[in-house]
Amino acid sequence: MKHILLNAHLRSKFGERVQRIPLDPGFNCPNRISGNNGCIFCDETGSAAPWIKKGMSITEQLVKGSQLMGGRYKAKKYIAYFQAFTTTNASPDKLERIYEEALSFPGVIGLAVSTRPDALPDDVIKVLEKYSRKTYLWVELGAQSMNDKSLEWMGRGHSSKVFTQAVRRLKDKDVEVIGHIIFGLPTETEQEMLDSFGQFIDTGIDGYKIHALHIIKNTPLARLYEAQPLKLIQMDEYIDLVRRAINMTPQKMVIHSLTGEVDEKRLVAPKWVLKKDEILRRIFE
Repeated sequence: MKHILLNAHLRSKFGERVQRIPLDPGFNCPNRISGNNGCIFCDETGSAAPWIKKGMSITEQLVKGSQLMGGRYKAKKYIAYFQAFTTTNASPDKLERIYEEALSFPGVIGLAVSTRPDALPDDVIKVLEKYSRKTYLWVELGAQSMNDKSLEWMGRGHSSKVFTQAVRRLKDKDVEVIGHIIFGLPTETEQEMLDSFGQFIDTGIDGYKIHALHIIKNTPLARLYEAQPLKLIQMDEYIDLVRRAINMTPQKMVIHSLTGEVDEKRLVAPKWVLKKDEILRRIFE
């Protein structure tokens, strides 16, 4: 299986190792308002990196992140990865200020912006278009599934049509889009997962991330699992599905991730998702 993986793509583009530094701009999620707990799998950190402390500025986070990434990967160039919660959930002026702060940090050569497909008003897309012309930028857009019954079960608060429309609106402005999808949802059969993936790549995304459904402490999903344990996908099943998904992937697409990064202290189940190296080795063997 010969496909474009993110590290190789960035090395080809910039001539050396480039590492993402996850950031929390301090925004909330529009799906966590009016007493709603948000998506079933999301906790109160919104997927923020565990070393980020509340109140840290973007520059402080980049200092800490560059120390960690420089030490671990010997990287000297970075993508400022706005990751936690919904990172377009702010005014255009606020977004421009944090993008400028990130781009002024030594070694930052691009931006990655993680968001929801229903959190992209026209004025925000205009900002993203501006910065995609100014620097290397991609928008990471959560689909999670293209199956509407699964989206309802997850409490996503949007339909698959909204994701497709968001991709089109961004691509109309020549903004690079990376989709995010989950395998192992209990609402889907194996064939439905593959059908969902086929619809996902047909939306026009430039690349994607896949991870298995896993349960994090202090989430609605964890409470559901405690009351009535769900049948979770097994590692062998997941690896087989991912291999089949890769075979469906156009070779021009960039594969950003094939398994999730999970904090062991926050993980409830399944424990096999912690075996990242083994999962990746087996996918490509």
